[in-house]
Amino acid sequence: MMKPTTKPARTAEERAEEEAIRLQHKTNPIRQRPSGAVSQHSFAATLALLARLKEIRESQGLTLAEVAERMGIDAPALSRLETGKVLNPTLATLQKWAEALEQKLEVGLSPR
Repeated sequence: MMKPTTKPARTAEERAEEEAIRLQHKTNPIRQRPSGAVSQHSFAATLALLARLKEIRESQGLTLAEVAERMGIDAPALSRLETGKVLNPTLATLQKWAEALEQKLEVGLSPR
């Protein structure tokens, strides 16, 4: 896939806004993890769960379309989940996914 050779046209206001953001980050770079960011461990756990759900679907011989229909979503949305393009699925989505695979999703808490 080739990169586009031209940049999209932007208004003077959009260019000024972008430059203001660049200047802000240059003078005050982010030195700590953003407050909404999850830990590396939590991120890895989410990726592992997504991979496990895909593995179960494949082991059951089900297509993306079949599982997506059971979940009430479209197949491309499920594909984005399985490929990690959507890294913040809701708990409700994960529960529907597990149920569509006749699995039980268990969520718990433990001290770090």
